[in-house]
Amino acid sequence: MITITMEDSVSECERHRCEVRYVLQLRVQDRNKAMEYLSLVREKRKEKAKQLEDDCRKQWELGNRGDKGDWRE
Repeated sequence: MITITMEDSVSECERHRCEVRYVLQLRVQDRNKAMEYLSLVREKRKEKAKQLEDDCRKQWELGNRGDKGDWRE
Protein backbone atom coordinates (compact mmCIF):
# COMPACT_ATOMS: atom_id res chain seq x y z
CA MET A 1 0.00 0.00 0.00
CA ILE A 2 1.25 3.49 -0.89
CA THR A 3 0.49 6.35 1.46
CA ILE A 4 0.49 9.86 0.05
CA THR A 5 1.19 12.58 2.56
CA MET A 6 0.66 16.30 2.41
CA GLU A 7 4.44 16.62 2.07
CA ASP A 8 4.37 14.44 -1.06
CA SER A 9 1.74 16.61 -2.72
CA VAL A 10 3.65 19.79 -1.82
CA SER A 11 6.81 18.25 -3.24
CA GLU A 12 5.01 17.28 -6.45
CA CYS A 13 3.59 20.79 -6.77
CA GLU A 14 7.04 22.33 -6.32
CA ARG A 15 8.56 19.83 -8.79
CA HIS A 16 5.94 20.84 -11.36
CA ARG A 17 6.58 24.54 -10.81
CA CYS A 18 10.34 23.98 -11.18
CA GLU A 19 9.74 22.17 -14.47
CA VAL A 20 7.53 25.01 -15.71
CA ARG A 21 10.26 27.52 -14.83
CA TYR A 22 12.82 25.33 -16.62
CA VAL A 23 10.72 25.36 -19.80
CA LEU A 24 10.29 29.14 -19.51
CA GLN A 25 14.07 29.54 -19.20
CA LEU A 26 14.50 27.45 -22.34
CA ARG A 27 11.91 29.65 -24.05
CA VAL A 28 13.87 32.78 -23.17
CA GLN A 29 17.05 31.25 -24.65
CA ASP A 30 15.52 29.62 -27.73
CA ARG A 31 11.84 29.03 -28.44
CA ASN A 32 12.64 25.89 -30.46
CA LYS A 33 14.41 24.30 -27.49
CA ALA A 34 11.33 24.80 -25.34
CA MET A 35 9.08 23.36 -28.05
CA GLU A 36 11.37 20.35 -28.46
CA TYR A 37 11.31 19.70 -24.71
CA LEU A 38 7.52 19.90 -24.59
CA SER A 39 7.30 17.58 -27.58
CA LEU A 40 9.40 14.97 -25.78
CA VAL A 41 7.27 15.34 -22.66
CA ARG A 42 4.14 14.87 -24.78
CA GLU A 43 5.58 11.63 -26.21
CA LYS A 44 6.43 10.24 -22.77
CA ARG A 45 3.56 11.48 -20.61
CA LYS A 46 0.76 11.62 -23.19
CA GLU A 47 -2.29 13.44 -21.77
CA LYS A 48 -0.45 14.29 -18.53
CA ALA A 49 1.70 16.74 -20.52
CA LYS A 50 -1.28 19.06 -21.01
CA GLN A 51 -0.99 20.55 -17.51
CA LEU A 52 2.66 21.40 -18.09
CA GLU A 53 1.90 23.01 -21.44
CA ASP A 54 -1.06 24.94 -20.02
CA ASP A 55 0.92 26.21 -17.02
CA CYS A 56 3.86 27.20 -19.21
CA ARG A 57 1.56 29.16 -21.50
CA LYS A 58 -0.22 30.87 -18.58
CA GLN A 59 2.97 31.74 -16.70
CA TRP A 60 4.54 33.14 -19.89
CA GLU A 61 1.46 35.30 -20.51
CA LEU A 62 1.70 36.57 -16.91
CA GLY A 63 5.32 37.61 -17.51
CA ASN A 64 7.13 34.75 -15.77
CA ARG A 65 10.47 34.11 -17.49
CA GLY A 66 11.63 31.24 -15.29
CA ASP A 67 13.41 33.05 -12.49
CA LYS A 68 13.99 30.93 -9.39
CA GLY A 69 10.93 30.92 -7.14
CA ASP A 70 8.79 32.96 -9.53
CA TRP A 71 5.18 31.79 -9.73
CA ARG A 72 2.35 34.09 -10.72
CA GLU A 73 -1.32 33.77 -9.87
